[in-house]
Amino acid sequence: MSLTAAAGAVPNVTQVIDGLPQVVAPQQLIVSCNPAVLPSVCNGVLGSVGALVASAGQAAFQLLVLPDGVSLQGVLDTLRASTAIASAEPNRILLGSAAYPQTWHFPAIQAPGDATLLPARSSPIVAVLDTGIAFENDGLHARAPALAGAAFAPGWDFVHGNAFPDDDNGHGTAMATIIAGAGAFSPSSIPYVGPASGATLLPVKVLDAQNQGTEFWLAEGIRFAVGSGARVINMSLDFARNYVPGVSLRSAIAAAREANVVLIAASGNTGDSRVQYPAAFPDVISVGAFTLAAATGYAMTPYSTSGDALDLAGPGGQPDQDVNQDGLWDGVLAQSFSPDAPTQFAWWLFAGTSPAAAHASAAAAALIGNCADPGDVRAFLHASAAGFGAGWSPASGSGRIQASDAIALMNSGWHPPKDLYADAVVALRADGRAAGAVMIADATGNGIRNVEVHARWRGAASGGQVAVTDPFGMARFVSPAPTSSRKLFLLEVPRVVYRGVPQRPRAFAHAGSGFNTLAISLALPDNPATSPTDGLGIWGYGYSQDSGLASGTTGSGLASGTTGSGLASGTTGSTGSGSPPSYPLTSGITGCLAPLQLYSYGPLSLAASFGLFSGAPLAVGYSVRSIDSSWVLTPGAAAIDLRELANVCGGLGIATAKALSTSYFASGTLYVATSCAAPAGMGAGDNARFWSEVMNAEGTTAP
Repeated sequence: MSLTAAAGAVPNVTQVIDGLPQVVAPQQLIVSCNPAVLPSVCNGVLGSVGALVASAGQAAFQLLVLPDGVSLQGVLDTLRASTAIASAEPNRILLGSAAYPQTWHFPAIQAPGDATLLPARSSPIVAVLDTGIAFENDGLHARAPALAGAAFAPGWDFVHGNAFPDDDNGHGTAMATIIAGAGAFSPSSIPYVGPASGATLLPVKVLDAQNQGTEFWLAEGIRFAVGSGARVINMSLDFARNYVPGVSLRSAIAAAREANVVLIAASGNTGDSRVQYPAAFPDVISVGAFTLAAATGYAMTPYSTSGDALDLAGPGGQPDQDVNQDGLWDGVLAQSFSPDAPTQFAWWLFAGTSPAAAHASAAAAALIGNCADPGDVRAFLHASAAGFGAGWSPASGSGRIQASDAIALMNSGWHPPKDLYADAVVALRADGRAAGAVMIADATGNGIRNVEVHARWRGAASGGQVAVTDPFGMARFVSPAPTSSRKLFLLEVPRVVYRGVPQRPRAFAHAGSGFNTLAISLALPDNPATSPTDGLGIWGYGYSQDSGLASGTTGSGLASGTTGSGLASGTTGSTGSGSPPSYPLTSGITGCLAPLQLYSYGPLSLAASFGLFSGAPLAVGYSVRSIDSSWVLTPGAAAIDLRELANVCGGLGIATAKALSTSYFASGTLYVATSCAAPAGMGAGDNARFWSEVMNAEGTTAP
């Protein structure tokens, strides 16, 4: 993803915002006004901090710019304290996936290499949110020959704010070519036809010439694509590791879900085991990368980011091999250009999860063009995929996309299984670990037995675990031994497998029964001036103009996007112990004066312990759901003590608490994702400080 203004690329900086080092556009923030107050009141508050409107969004969000020298954190604290402001956040930077300058990749996903996969009568709109597309001839730009016969819907350039989303990098044009291009690879006149050839391409520029962009542009791009009738949105891009999902992007993801639009994104090129945003959102199909392999035919690439949120694998390629002995390294062939010569096109080789996602978007478009309901696309792709083993796995998802088999499965009359939902509760144990319980249910809230639940611990303890639900739909977990003294354990539920079919569960929750008490905590934040803040250098997955084939990264390993000596956080420097630095919360406006629903427990909570946590002795603490009001985040819950509550609240914490009981999963009003909004305060997912503390506790405060 990329970031530019009309005169050139907008700079990005790393700042400690809400206690977390974040890559942000300097002096920019995304704000929404409280609809319950007069617009003049909101404007007055914005004027009082010197904020100027740079761009009015399509929804309730607008991009503001602050004068130089004004504290971004200070303004955020001030705005959040005002009843006239609904939300205020920094404009975070997102990064484009690695790119490099062969048609093995089409048959690898069962694309026939001709225009028969997508019926001639159908032309679904596929939005390419990227660096733009070479789609017009205006003197300065030219349409890519492989896209000469493609249909285009009117797009938009959110980088420069105009209706001309021309590509100035080459990455977006390559992704569009993979999806719907048609031509011939000139050296051997090899036919080249993208799996969704015949689809209508919607160019949406959210990345600049350096392949970077911002959260605001991405959110606006998604809204624009939905409003323009897109059925599939391709996002060959990702955020840095420490990205905190902002309100504006969560709102855009929810809008796409409500419009039944298929969202597809690259899992990331970090080679580790946590899928990056936006692919990590449950409503987004996440795609990793595979390549040719001499022994097995195909294998996952070492750079492909894996994890419980991984759905599928698409062709990504590997630059250091030539398994098929065709004289070219095993990359994905696409038509593109060098950024310094935007009218001179050639066939380039690409590698990364970017082209993998583009292949998945093409397969999704082909399914929709054959009359599949967009809401069933993920299930058809999962059920028809060619696995690298027995069923779904965090390393490769369900395996290689098989477009023709997916269409055949749809035409066979096979129906996807019903959607499943997850709720969780977590408690601090007396032995220093945490206990978790997860219920898997259908849309009525009834528990489902024999569901394989893949859960992930974060915060003071990290690790993935698998359990199977009992006759009541419950699965139980015990955290690994903590690696931090922090009393903050988060349990997320990114994946369930039921009757052999994997799903990303959405959230459900019961709330409203029992008696509330007040949970009050007070803690003074550490002094940021005395805490280490070195090692904030961040490298994006850039485009290398020098060689045309480079990954644009430094260090060993492909597309790691980081420098340094092996720190998992991707930072440089050290704090003396070799561990990543910590980033204390800023002082200022408290974050939890609004209701935050907690569930309290202690050593005497015997019924809850035996009913939910297998009778483990409990410490004194609270459980809070990690869901958000838009039902966009991965369902889960966290266990905290009073000190952590104070940290989350920025000093003084005032929240409501209920005594944890065995009826946690069954009593009170039932709320289910997509059928109703989550009540304000039900979970901590809307609280940026909560996510800051989670990442501080697990030592991943840098990308």
